Amino acid sequence: MRRDCLKLRLSDPKPGSISLSYHGSDSDDESSDRSRNSRRAADDLNMLPFNISAQDTRTHVVVELYETEKSYVEALEILVKKYLQPLKSPENAGLLDAFVVDEIFYQVPAILNVHQVFLEQLRRRLEQWDLQQKVGDVFLDVFTKPTVMDTYMSFINNLKKAKETIKTAAASRPAFAKFLDAMARDHKGKLSLDNLLIKPVQKFPSYKLLIQRLIKHTDQSHPDHKLLLEAQKEIHELLELINCTERESLEMEQQQQTMRELEQMIEGLSSLVTADRTFIKHEMVTMPSAQGTIKDRALFLFNDTLLITSVKRRTGTIKKPIPTYQSSIASQMEGNKYKLLMRISLADLEIVKAKDENVRRIMQEVASLTEDVSTLTQISRQVAALHAPHAQLADLVRDALLAANRQLLDRQASDTQLCYMEISVNTPNGPENLTIIFPKTEKRSSWEELINETKQKLCVYGHERPAPEFLSPVPIRKTRAGLQFTCAAPTLPPKGQAPDVWVCNSDGYVGQVCVLTLSPKPQVTSCNGVCNARILCVACVPPAPALTRQHTLDIPSTSSLNSTGSTGKPGISISDPDDSCKNIRLDSSSSSDDDDEGSSSENPDGERGERGERPTPAHSKSLSTPHTGHAHMQVHPVIKSSSNPAVDKQAMGITSGTLSSPTSRQSSEDSSTSANQPTMWLGTEDGCIHVYNCLDNIRIKKNKIKLQHNSGVHSIVYMEGKVFVALGNGDLVVYCRDIDGSWCERATLCVGAGGPVSGMLLSAGRLWCATHSHIKIINPHSLQVDETFQISSESKPISHMAVAGGSIWLALHNAAQLRCYHATTRDQLAEINITPQVTKMLHGCDEIIRQHKAACLRVTALLAHRDTLWVGTSAGVLLSAPLHNSPNKRTGAFTVPHLTGINYGHTGHVRFLTVVENPAPQKQPAKPTQTLKTKALSRRSANAEKMQKQAENTQNNKETLIISGGDGYEDFRSSTMSEDAGREDSTNHLLLWRV
Repeated sequence: MRRDCLKLRLSDPKPGSISLSYHGSDSDDESSDRSRNSRRAADDLNMLPFNISAQDTRTHVVVELYETEKSYVEALEILVKKYLQPLKSPENAGLLDAFVVDEIFYQVPAILNVHQVFLEQLRRRLEQWDLQQKVGDVFLDVFTKPTVMDTYMSFINNLKKAKETIKTAAASRPAFAKFLDAMARDHKGKLSLDNLLIKPVQKFPSYKLLIQRLIKHTDQSHPDHKLLLEAQKEIHELLELINCTERESLEMEQQQQTMRELEQMIEGLSSLVTADRTFIKHEMVTMPSAQGTIKDRALFLFNDTLLITSVKRRTGTIKKPIPTYQSSIASQMEGNKYKLLMRISLADLEIVKAKDENVRRIMQEVASLTEDVSTLTQISRQVAALHAPHAQLADLVRDALLAANRQLLDRQASDTQLCYMEISVNTPNGPENLTIIFPKTEKRSSWEELINETKQKLCVYGHERPAPEFLSPVPIRKTRAGLQFTCAAPTLPPKGQAPDVWVCNSDGYVGQVCVLTLSPKPQVTSCNGVCNARILCVACVPPAPALTRQHTLDIPSTSSLNSTGSTGKPGISISDPDDSCKNIRLDSSSSSDDDDEGSSSENPDGERGERGERPTPAHSKSLSTPHTGHAHMQVHPVIKSSSNPAVDKQAMGITSGTLSSPTSRQSSEDSSTSANQPTMWLGTEDGCIHVYNCLDNIRIKKNKIKLQHNSGVHSIVYMEGKVFVALGNGDLVVYCRDIDGSWCERATLCVGAGGPVSGMLLSAGRLWCATHSHIKIINPHSLQVDETFQISSESKPISHMAVAGGSIWLALHNAAQLRCYHATTRDQLAEINITPQVTKMLHGCDEIIRQHKAACLRVTALLAHRDTLWVGTSAGVLLSAPLHNSPNKRTGAFTVPHLTGINYGHTGHVRFLTVVENPAPQKQPAKPTQTLKTKALSRRSANAEKMQKQAENTQNNKETLIISGGDGYEDFRSSTMSEDAGREDSTNHLLLWRV
């Protein structure tokens, strides 16, 4: 290509003004060599040949980028060469200590190195500039490195401390102050050290603007366009991170300053400022004294403490602290003196709910009048919008609104009891009740709600463990009277897609499956009957290993794959199935009779030709069955659903395919697709297991396999290529894959001695089976009972189990107690009664309802996930507790968790608890910088553990949801009875939390 050399001059660089690298202190010769190299580079850039016109805006923007970068590098070099190095030199050793100098200039040399590299790459691109030259990749090469983000975040986190150190040192050391003044005078822009230190924070907004201009003047077909778009995204994210870190730092400083001001203003207050404590709210109230008089008091609420102080008017001129911030609390507390009366830990504080029926009636009347005022206000606006004459109607509405407002004001003014809040404080001398009188009912309600929420976050999760975020209730309308939830489990979706949740209902006669989709928002897409019996359990079974390798699936944590429904057991870890398994033979049949008939035919030769697999014999082979003294094992061939037409028709006319022999493939494409899918196994009360493909539309697709047993199916667990089925007669049925991947064999272990196997879970590679009051631990490989131990001498059987770390949590049938056992030693570690916590949550309920729920209280669901125990109860109250898997560091004893009620629950029973891992809602796949962004934020966040878990979730591109299913929906925060209370009691609800 001919190069018409147009000489485009850059700004005249001064010799030695650009240093392309920094390696610490150099000798004079090395400094001189680097200066000569800089002059040579500058001379090269003075007259560059460009194969473009002088009017090319893109080139001018790149030149401007180079010039601004050169200026920035010069500023950083001044910080290093004029400040850092001289202050650490022996001749200036008396100005500042070396560690103080390092604290002030923390990460500045590292930032300089980054931008020297960036400047050098820009220079090289300009030396070889032509129409197709790129600069977007230079941004990506430099600013997507993890070290760059970490360096900038560390610098910004330290910046405030550095400025404070400079200020303190300048005030205490005159020689250092003179040094700073001299350096500022020598600077060509007369910039002080503070002004130079702020430049790294100001740099990225200029990058963002320059890249925007480059994109504007770069054609979409240009090779640099996509790179610039990606660079714009990376710079934008880094800029957001810098701004977020600055805001966090400012908010933290404001919190610290607020607490320092409170310490100065409140007499007798000390040791208030801690890194974990945050100020929330303060309020002027009154409280009755022991003498019967009403005294002015002030409340100060923190995330872990409540302060109660006396309030007196200032009588003289008293020195007040100067507010540091515009919204400082000091400006709101002017004119009063405060003296500390009580310092109450929120862990020792409880709000006593109003029990008097008269107060309840008053609260209901106020709530009704408030709703009437809101309704009449809306009517008034609509009447005003009428085009027809409406003067008379407007007068009527106005009079009604005035009357309602007057009644509401009178009621609120006369019934002062609505402004009272009673709290109970645990003191060394026993509980002490205090009465707090708020100026308005609304303030009392808001404070009651705020204290309860703050207490819950503190008691359940502590300073570093954030509470789960409640998302929403999802009502599921009943298509038949009497339908109740029984169980639920998520499907196994293709990688990157959101799973569905299969929620099972039954009225004792019909089994129904409702499909809950989570993307874009939780909603029920279908509810369809699948059988004529109660569905007791549901579990997701992944495909055979060969299919898993070919079709990557998004396999979630094990607790979300298996659900035993009404028993509420957690899931089981997924391991790779046996290597001998090849695939699963399942046919995706449609709802037509023709398809049903076709699905039962066989075509072994055709399948061999397409898939290279041998046909399966019509009868299953016997599985080797080692006998033990603990259990009796029977081996049976698989019961084919096609061999029993009467049984096949039980599932609402659904005809099943055979289990052990391949079905015909009328559509090879459809069959291949369905064979690659994981399956959902539904166990029913009449002993049937219905198997569906996960991705099938249950409205138009029928079950692929139906297995009949001689007793009800209580639990289904997938583990290491096997499916374990617990029956009501005490049998444990094991399904294994044949060499071609089909489920073709069954072995039976008699573990229950005639009683039901009420639940199963996996712990330390062993299957724990609950039968009566005993636990039997089974080796899943040898299918032998390794150990049996008794939980209780009571006649109550075990109803629920959950595993957390090295602990097993159990609940007995119709009992309100939880028991914890060591998974290795089998020792009982704790026993917890849930009654006090549930009773506390029910304080706002009617007395009769409260007594009824307390009389029949029991555990109805149990789940352990991420070091948190979730408990569902027959009262509809959900409890949670943090689990500490390691023993107490001081005593070495097991730490008994503290159960706390969750504000949202059900009106009736909690029917199940399940966990779902859902792809995080992101527009694009997570970049490495997004994970690094979260990690960097976690260092500054007060909730470090939460941010770490968010970082892990972001890296895996997932979020975790906890779902509870039960009768009705209840907000336990409100103590006010409304007219709507009870209307949704009969509607099944799903409640979702993000953890």
